[in-house]
Amino acid sequence: MIDLYSYKQSNDKDNIILNFTGPLSHELIVSLGEMIRQEVSEDCDGSPQIALKVFAIFVEQAENVIHYSTQKSSENSMYGYGIITIGKRDGNFYISCGNLIPGDKVEVIEASLKKISDMNKDEIKAYYREKRRAEKTGDSKGAGIGFIEMAKKASQPIQYKFNEINHSSAFFSIEITI
Repeated sequence: MIDLYSYKQSNDKDNIILNFTGPLSHELIVSLGEMIRQEVSEDCDGSPQIALKVFAIFVEQAENVIHYSTQKSSENSMYGYGIITIGKRDGNFYISCGNLIPGDKVEVIEASLKKISDMNKDEIKAYYREKRRAEKTGDSKGAGIGFIEMAKKASQPIQYKFNEINHSSAFFSIEITI
């Protein structure tokens, strides 16, 4: 039997507000989003800006899982499988997310994140405006601005990692700190 009490104690020790693993849907995002806004608002000294940033990043990451995770319950499923964790560390909220992606997307995603991580806040804002005016490209559901939007809201550089699963897939992890 899984020792859920030890798991809960570990989450409590690490100040985890939400730890979700499984299929994500738009309906679930709405439900979890309400809880997140309330919990974060209560825990951030009434600062609505922080609660809104945490909520916005949660939604962006959850949408990325729905749209880009290669792990689905069936070929035509609308639900993407992934993991999302929201917690508080050293006085800052963090939102971590992970999901399977096609192996051939690693270089493109990594290049995009590297470019953003090399920018200061003013450069990020200018790059965001530039990308908003650009046409949608490839299989992107937006104008490729999700990472930029998260970087604008972050208090620290975006952290990310790729774990190669096999030649055709990788597990992509990303963490945003507010």
